[in-house]
Amino acid sequence: MKKGPLFLVFFLVLSLTVLPGCVSVPDLAGPGPAGKEVSGISVNLVRSGADFSVSRGCFWTVTVQVYNHGEVEVRNVNVQLELVDATTGAVRDTMEVYAGTLAPGESRMILAELDGDCINEYTLNAYPVLL
Repeated sequence: MKKGPLFLVFFLVLSLTVLPGCVSVPDLAGPGPAGKEVSGISVNLVRSGADFSVSRGCFWTVTVQVYNHGEVEVRNVNVQLELVDATTGAVRDTMEVYAGTLAPGESRMILAELDGDCINEYTLNAYPVLL
């Protein structure tokens, strides 16, 4: 058996397991832009992590909790997620996810995947939006 192809496969497997762990994960940057904040609703980052796939490249899996800490039911809640380059402030990827209706004291978990580059550091902007 030739050692060339075996070495190539070993290097590929090693790089796919080591490199994704070397990237930074996004932090929740805080409330959204003025005019888009919703009183009584908060969005909290639960977990985030970088993943790599051959077809998509690097992407970030984020889980956020949407919580109604108000005293009234809130309908048609969306959550705007933005993966922001920490160095330049440019938005790399954005997604709006429907959270539905939240009764007082109710929370809902949202899982989303956002595209990013392997070499950049990111923050996560996440804020509620009412339709």
